[in-house]
Amino acid sequence: MPPDPVTRACGAQNRDHVQAVVSVGDPRCRLVPRRLRAILASVVLGLTALTPAMAPAVAVTSAGAAVAVTTTGSLSVTPTSYVAGQAVRLRGRLGTTVRTVHLQLNMNRAGDSWVDVPDSTHSTDNGGNFDFWLRAPAMFKISYRVVAGTLATTSYLFSAHPQELTLAPVGKGSKYPFYPVRAGASVPVVVDTTPEIKTSFGSPPPIPGRTVLLQARTRRSVWRTLATTSTDTDGDAYFTVSAPASGARVLRAREEPVSTGMNGIGWFASFPAYFVVSGAHVNEPASTVYHTTWPTESGLRPTAAQRFGWGRVRYDYAWEGGQDLDSPPSKGDVVAGRWGTFSNGTGRVTPFNGGLVLQSKFKKVGPGDRGSTAATLDGAARAHGRWEFRLQGRLWETGARPYRFRLELVPAGAAVTDCPAESVVLADFSMGTPGMRFGVRSRNADAVWVKTLSDVRLAEQPFNVAVEVGNDHITWFRDGNPVGTVTDARAQLGVQLVPRLSLIGANAAEMNGAQVNSDWQRSWSLSAGQQVKNAAPLSRAPYSTC
Repeated sequence: MPPDPVTRACGAQNRDHVQAVVSVGDPRCRLVPRRLRAILASVVLGLTALTPAMAPAVAVTSAGAAVAVTTTGSLSVTPTSYVAGQAVRLRGRLGTTVRTVHLQLNMNRAGDSWVDVPDSTHSTDNGGNFDFWLRAPAMFKISYRVVAGTLATTSYLFSAHPQELTLAPVGKGSKYPFYPVRAGASVPVVVDTTPEIKTSFGSPPPIPGRTVLLQARTRRSVWRTLATTSTDTDGDAYFTVSAPASGARVLRAREEPVSTGMNGIGWFASFPAYFVVSGAHVNEPASTVYHTTWPTESGLRPTAAQRFGWGRVRYDYAWEGGQDLDSPPSKGDVVAGRWGTFSNGTGRVTPFNGGLVLQSKFKKVGPGDRGSTAATLDGAARAHGRWEFRLQGRLWETGARPYRFRLELVPAGAAVTDCPAESVVLADFSMGTPGMRFGVRSRNADAVWVKTLSDVRLAEQPFNVAVEVGNDHITWFRDGNPVGTVTDARAQLGVQLVPRLSLIGANAAEMNGAQVNSDWQRSWSLSAGQQVKNAAPLSRAPYSTC
């Protein structure tokens, strides 16, 4: 589809329009389609310039001290529609005597307060006006404000649109992942990078000119690029797909990173789409459906790292600002490491709302949930150390075939299987059923050590799980409390370990739609804090399959 005619828009008058949508934060002059000018103008005219009455507030500095501040300045943010990692422009004023300002944020959960944002200091002009760029945060409903001493602007509530894209034949719906096609036919398909995700999330804004890849899944569940194109002004990209002679061809679309100017938008992939030769039976009955809500996560869940003083984190994948699965951790000494993904069905692994998410398919309810999906850290392996994760489950359907979720440490480089021969299991659930299993599996030792917490459910309320793999013990934690220990030397796997999260289902059978969120993934060495060796012992049993 050819783009509309364009005209060059330069100079101070048009720069705000260009920055708002088309250049996605690049401060250089860009080509602006005529049809977008009205939209861009409405974005600029609709800026929220807040000038409140003076009011006292309390903030916490980076040193941890509480400081009383007075709300007196103005703040505007553009554009008003953005995705995580997209450059947004902050402008306002805090007074004629102010020469430097910095940012503070508030997660807006129970118990949260305003805290300083590191490395966020900016200069003002002689009138105290500030004008700088920020990469939009990924988390929903996080507030930022600009501060100078005891003066602060009003806060701005960020709610980035999640990235999303769908792949479907032109003219077909994109919510059911199986599409009947004629053997050998050429099928025109459209990639929509602005689909409605959920009413409360809206649709991501178009980014014209963004590179999009068409990829096919190989027999080894590796994605191979077939073709490349760019999005048009509506955020759509078009390809032609060759249908297989028989069976099914599995494809996905991937939009590439945007790093112009201040942007840091990571790559993002669609769910797998199956192009099935006509005659194959793909439409199975849906499972029984019930609806769940998206609660506000509590910021007060205790962690083992805090309780036992684990010290400086080796790595912390926090997914705070537009990262993709190849991005390094947000914090820590480890500067390399990426998340490798696996899918032999309809599911995917993706960053979402400041976390790492495993999803069974695009549409939450209805038929089409198949196969297994997994994420494994590639890099930063350790034979001994500490790991901690925050988990939250979403069960979209009930029925006879629930997914199984497992969080474990596996040998680095181990193939993805439904039942690893050697692993330290932090959490093993049947989705929708109470009972969290954890322990050690070792074919080499011909044994398993296992325990079950019968009152734990992987559901809407988040909780933390952790493990300490010492030289002479392994201890597990839930919300900072030790829940089990193994001191048997045979439980030591003696290999380099990495975390893996798996949503395990049948490849050919309909499963109950589900999703698991891991808000963050962290690791520490054993060098600091207290090692815990005396929690309730785990029972040992002969080795068996999962």
